[in-house]
Amino acid sequence: MAARAYDRSFYPEGFARQLAAILASGNRKSTLASIKVPTLVIHGGDDPLVPVEGGKDTAEAIPGAELLISNGMGHSLPPETWPQIVNAITKNTAKM
Repeated sequence: MAARAYDRSFYPEGFARQLAAILASGNRKSTLASIKVPTLVIHGGDDPLVPVEGGKDTAEAIPGAELLISNGMGHSLPPETWPQIVNAITKNTAKM
């Protein structure tokens, strides 16, 4: 399983493509303000790639959004975070 995860994650071309997409899309903050559905922003408290302030900023840009900062979670979804995340998603979808 570790070998498959490594093989899946090591893809330098993907990093370049993702960065180009981020740079080309520009600031989407005003678009986030137009979201009208119950929104849950999930962010890893220990994310080494996107600072937690990014998750906070996203949640603040969406009217009525809830923010879940999962401590101990980085930029992936480790199994030990699943119960907390599933519960939060279930609660959010019940609002619809």
